[in-house]
Parts: sequence; C-alpha cells; structure tokens
Amino acid sequence: MSPRRVRKMLADGVISGERVGRAWLIDSDELRQFQQHRPEVGRPWSPSSAWAVLALAEGRELDLSAVERSRARKRLALGLDQVAGRLVARAERHHFYAHLSVLDRLGDAPDIVRSGISAASEHGADLLVQNGFEGYVRAGHLGELVMQFGLDGNAERPNVVLRAVDDAVWPFDAGQVVAGRVVVAVDLLESGDPRSSRAGKELLVRL
Repeated sequence: MSPRRVRKMLADGVISGERVGRAWLIDSDELRQFQQHRPEVGRPWSPSSAWAVLALAEGRELDLSAVERSRARKRLALGLDQVAGRLVARAERHHFYAHLSVLDRLGDAPDIVRSGISAASEHGADLLVQNGFEGYVRAGHLGELVMQFGLDGNAERPNVVLRAVDDAVWPFDAGQVVAGRVVVAVDLLESGDPRSSRAGKELLVRL
C-alpha cells in the first residue's frame, strides 16, 4: 500500500495512528486487518446523494425529484452497512486539538450538531468517550468556530473531529443539537477505532 494511500486513510480516520514528529506510528495488525477485510465500495456518492440516502434511512422527508428519490431508495435497499463507505463525501473531516475544558463548550455551541462519539450514548450505544468530541458544522462557519474555541489543527494528538457540510446541503433542522441515529452509526463505523466501529454496527442492527 502506497504511503500516500496510508496518509489519506489516517486523515479520514479509516485507520488510527500516533504522530511522532513528521512520522506516523501505525499498528501493523490494524493495517493488515484493513487490507484483508476492506470492502470494495466503489466511488463515493456526491454530498447531496449521500444525505438523501441517510435521510430516507431515518424516515425524514426531503425535497427530491422522483428520479432522485428512486435512486436513493435503491441505494438504501443495498443495506447501510454495505454502502457506508460510499457516504464519505457527505462532509469534509477536520481534526483538531482542544483543551479538555473546551470540549463541553463545543457540545453547547449552537452552530454544532453533535454526532459520533459525542452522541452515541444518547442513542443507546454502549460507548462513552469523555476526552474527545465529534460533530457537524456548516462549512461556512468552520473558520469562525476554530477561532472562537482556539482549536489547533496542527496538533500531534487531535481529540476533536468536525465534519464540515456544504451550506447548500446542510441536512439538519434548525435548533437540532444531536444527529440522528443513522448518521451517528455511520460516523462511528468510519472512526477506525474498534470500539466505536462495533457500537456503530450495533446501532445499525437495531434500526
């Protein structure tokens, strides 16, 4: 596997690693397991198409054409666990470090919708992570939030994941503070952390 591919997997959270200077330390067993079991998911769907599938999975109504709705239903019928890898383009992942005292404040920010590890317990997942944060933001608000909370995008050990969604396809309702179960489950599946991935699979099974 090429170094460029490995770096992309680290950035996307597909595998985990620890940064030491300019190098990354990666668990060889985890990388080997990914190579042996990675799904052939195909090309990622566009953000709008990905959110259409997730909305249907959660039973939410979207303003879609008949063709778009039919396509989303066919994709959803394949099973979320089978197509989760094609939903990655729904948002752009950004990794930061925040002081532990800032993490609770992030969860209370009106411009952030908590998801992944920060919303798992609210959907009944057997997962509790107190030293990290995960959520969705509008792409147009990301820079402002980084400044407001002093987020460090160059830290060796990030503990915050913000998924920036294009403002034109923002999928959450006004005032919504926690992402739906399906979105949380897919976020957990993408985490690269075995405990989080298991929790995501369990949430999908219970849908």
